[in-house]
Amino acid sequence: MADGSLARSSLVMVGGSFASRVLGVVRGALTTAIIGTLAAGDAFGLANTLPNVLYLLAAGGILNAVLVPALSRAMKLPDGGQEFTDRVVTVALAGMLVLTALVMLGAGFFVWLLSGDRGPEFTGLALAFTLLCLPQVFFYGVYALLGQILNARDRFGAFAWAPFIANVVAIAGLVAFMVLYPDPGRLDDGGQHLPRPPEAWTGGMIWLFAGTATLSVAAQALWLVPALRRAGFTYRPRWGLRGVGLGGVSRLALWAFAGLAVSQLGFFINTAVLNRAAGFGTADHPIRGPLLYQVAFTIFMLPHAFVAVSIITALFPRLSRDAADGDTQRLRADFRRGLMLPLVANLPVMVFMVVTARPLVALLNPGIDAVSIELGGYALTVMVLGIVPFGIDLLCYRTFFALDDGRSPLVMQVVLTSVTALAAGLTYLVPPQWALGIVAAGMTVGNVLSSTTGVVLLRRRLGRLGLGLVLVGTARIAVAAVAAGLLGGGAFAVVSPIVGDLSDMSAWQRVFGNAVVLGLSGLVFVVVYLVAAAVLHVPEVREVAALVRRRTARSRG
Repeated sequence: MADGSLARSSLVMVGGSFASRVLGVVRGALTTAIIGTLAAGDAFGLANTLPNVLYLLAAGGILNAVLVPALSRAMKLPDGGQEFTDRVVTVALAGMLVLTALVMLGAGFFVWLLSGDRGPEFTGLALAFTLLCLPQVFFYGVYALLGQILNARDRFGAFAWAPFIANVVAIAGLVAFMVLYPDPGRLDDGGQHLPRPPEAWTGGMIWLFAGTATLSVAAQALWLVPALRRAGFTYRPRWGLRGVGLGGVSRLALWAFAGLAVSQLGFFINTAVLNRAAGFGTADHPIRGPLLYQVAFTIFMLPHAFVAVSIITALFPRLSRDAADGDTQRLRADFRRGLMLPLVANLPVMVFMVVTARPLVALLNPGIDAVSIELGGYALTVMVLGIVPFGIDLLCYRTFFALDDGRSPLVMQVVLTSVTALAAGLTYLVPPQWALGIVAAGMTVGNVLSSTTGVVLLRRRLGRLGLGLVLVGTARIAVAAVAAGLLGGGAFAVVSPIVGDLSDMSAWQRVFGNAVVLGLSGLVFVVVYLVAAAVLHVPEVREVAALVRRRTARSRG
């Protein structure tokens, strides 16, 4: 692919990812505004997350580890892989239909496994939501399969923007729900807003709320069909796997699939223990469960996705080239670069989010109650302490993959999931109100131990990594971030009383008030951080800025 075409494709993909994440924040805010973070919210969170987890466990690994590599090889055949692709699509679609039917038959088992003892109303609502959401398994498979066919033909735009379309459909459904089923205005004894309890959800509400969630995933998959036609792809059903070449699957892909399977166990563990803890709550004193954890985790993931994922993804071709050339010295240098560049943003982000966790949760989820905002802020604070090792995890994974080593990432994932399981076990020994914080702490500690394991394994493979240089740079960035945190936190402390108590205001007033507080304190934070970084001679700040300018210039060109 020519440089100009590559730049345009990169811009299209980055634009699609950014737009999708922005709408994803809006979608999340509307979802929590409607369903809340109590029992009904947990029921929907279980149902809407389960299809993606089951798809990744049962089919996602097969598609990525088996069919996609074989599909790429087939593109080199004289017919462009047409017959082969027809066979793969036919078998994959049939397999996804069978898988979807099987998981729908097992819906009751999954709900029983994950819901804890939260009463028949919760179980009934969770089961209804789950039955409507599980067809997403099929459409996730269609989206992945058709997307890989497009990517093999160097058509990236539709695949990158499909999640944006999904969010548009979902938001339209949520808005329709708010119009057709206005909030009943339930309040607790303290005057705080309460969401609908499970028994208040009617059949029409359930179909519209969960149905549009599934419709959004279907739209995401079907959005790719016109793009396939424009790419010249036609499909004719063909049966049989003869000549598919499944024996050529790389060990790396199979190791990656094993790691993926282990990682998804964390979802089952966390969901089960948080629902168990929430089951001890009462109508007067409810205990927040999985959905509030998901709210905090979604906010945690935003800076990671924009910073660490973007930088490390851009660095991966260099890591792969270094490994292929056998240039260990350059590979170590690029690994250190992959450590330092995300730190320039992630360390100050960590400090800022620790200071402003509560208004961040309130800004991005204006419809939830005050207690959920406070507890979500605590969970986010605990999670964000692990944002740096979370990024190191990703860098280690990519470096091992560049070295054609799939075993080490699996070891790292086993460490992380083991810590998750230990934290889950600890929740049985403490009051249930502590479960949310313990699970969040388990994630942070797990990321620390997993990233440490990855660095140790890399050091065994590559020799001394020169981490002393990284520690010196990290110390400078940390000093600049702490200085910014002190002054930014001071600005936050000054502005917050001026804005006033937002808990008694409307949702839109809370959005505006929190935006003002975060905007002003964030401005002070950024200015102080950049000045301090310049005084302390942190070269990575200039390097990241130059990288952004170069990529922008290339994209425009």
